Amino acid sequence: MEEKEISQAVIGRLPRYFRYLGELKDEGVERISSQELSELMKVTASQIRQDFNNFGGFGQQGYGYNVEHLYKEIGRILGLDVIHNFIIIGAGNLGQALGNYLNFERRGFIFRGMFDINPQLVGRDVRGVKVMPMEEMERFVRENDIDIAVLTIPKTSAVEVAERLAANGIRAIWNFAHVDLNVPEGIQVESVHLSDSLMKLSYNISRYKKEKENS
Repeated sequence: MEEKEISQAVIGRLPRYFRYLGELKDEGVERISSQELSELMKVTASQIRQDFNNFGGFGQQGYGYNVEHLYKEIGRILGLDVIHNFIIIGAGNLGQALGNYLNFERRGFIFRGMFDINPQLVGRDVRGVKVMPMEEMERFVRENDIDIAVLTIPKTSAVEVAERLAANGIRAIWNFAHVDLNVPEGIQVESVHLSDSLMKLSYNISRYKKEKENS
């Protein structure tokens, strides 16, 4: 049977469902209706039901959703039931901040290595991980079953580094470099352009001010 194609919009909402359900589980909530979840998340109950129906529904009419079961199922759909080893390329402020973020481990993302071209940063300890020179990156990726590479480097070097990673078996790249990457088919890329987010925020602030002025 052919697997159903799920839209990126639905997939984009799954981490948010997972986060809210995790908080509910930690608070001891055992079950919740789509309407109650709607009020918490500011997403329509209809949208929630439609999203979950893409994966079989999960709920029972008159009962709602079992919070722990739904949390585990969404985690499984997101691939969080397996361990993902990741490395960080770039040991500057952003790279070190990501390396020190403990929530990655709680989600099954294990910080294995960090690399930089700057000899002043090589050898620095980031939460028990020593920064290594870039010359060791390919070997480390091959020998340590690395799934994900996080790029926190200038865009001038990001394309070349991405090509080196792709040639050595990396499966996914989380890209903070302000450049679009073209990688071989099968390698997943998620780009985070921080300035784009700020510009979007700027637009929404400006629109809100204009609406207030015209009201």
